Amino acid sequence: MAPSEPDPQPDPERARRTRARLLWSCAVFTVLIGAFQLSRVLDGANRYDVLAWIGVVVSGLCLLALTGVYVACALERTSLKRRVVGQFDLFQLTTGVMVIAVVTGVAGSNTTALALLLPLGLTYWLHNLPTSGAP
Repeated sequence: MAPSEPDPQPDPERARRTRARLLWSCAVFTVLIGAFQLSRVLDGANRYDVLAWIGVVVSGLCLLALTGVYVACALERTSLKRRVVGQFDLFQLTTGVMVIAVVTGVAGSNTTALALLLPLGLTYWLHNLPTSGAP
């Protein structure tokens, strides 16, 4: 039996690139989900009343905000762990925005609104990864 090789040292540059790729993926997923929601809404636009249209607009604004946060984090302009308001960090605020987007997006389609849980899961994982001086 051959002796096992020691574990390689972690590469911080590779970790940073992987983190950025995952954040870009979250941004792309969010844009695609928004496009699917918009196409679903426009397909059945005659069924919507004023409150449903308000929900569509709020959901769209939430998706734009989430995409902006993911892009800013991918470009390393900010971090999910950055304190924004009091004890709340950016990840916690984006979770609140995500909940609003899901609740208001249900008028369009349950499936696409719940698809927003994929970027939330990825950012939850990234938020809880240990970082050694990374943004």
